[in-house]
Amino acid sequence: MSGRIFLVRHGQTFSNVERLLDTRPPGAELTERGRDQATEVGRELAELTAGRKVRFYCSVALRAQQTAMLAAASFAEATDQFRVPVEVKAGLHEIFAGDFEMDGSEEAHRSYMVALRGWIDGDAAACMEGGETYSDVLARYQPVVEEIAAELGDDDDAVIVSHGAAMRVVSRHATGIDADFAYTGYMPNGRFTLMEPGGRPFGQWTLKRWADTDIDEASGVAPTMY
Repeated sequence: MSGRIFLVRHGQTFSNVERLLDTRPPGAELTERGRDQATEVGRELAELTAGRKVRFYCSVALRAQQTAMLAAASFAEATDQFRVPVEVKAGLHEIFAGDFEMDGSEEAHRSYMVALRGWIDGDAAACMEGGETYSDVLARYQPVVEEIAAELGDDDDAVIVSHGAAMRVVSRHATGIDADFAYTGYMPNGRFTLMEPGGRPFGQWTLKRWADTDIDEASGVAPTMY
């Protein structure tokens, strides 16, 4: 088995509850439910990575740091470790909503979904007014995950706590998974994608899981390179 990367979405936040486009760090903190989700995913990851060396990383956003710390704590408890450190990495934050930042209107959400479709498709012009393009996102995100991937041994796993839209866009472009699947495949709080770089360039990594869907021949989801 090769080294693996888990991209984990943070737990539920107060902005999630209010349906606000909260994309700029530091952002809102976790709700009680979000804290429970973070603790639970840590236990789940302990089972999925049994016998492997695991490192935890997260974005600079408050919700990602809180999720990573809680997940690392429950992971440590489940694996009989005193402490599992978390490294905060710049570049892993959410895709900026621009002029719609902290907007919870239907117009804001429609605009974000239109932009998300473009980001996933690789449309260079797609962005929200005043926000980021997918190229902007990859320019800051891709070097971080490539650096982490380069440090993975065959029995190593990296857990990276990040954000829903950024995860979907990056996982799509890292693996070439079907664009329609990436767009319609919602990523709930506390769920994750699982990728195997396998020593290959970004764009040729293998996607093994998306939220609660295992990606293999039986799933009917085939990678579509572009």
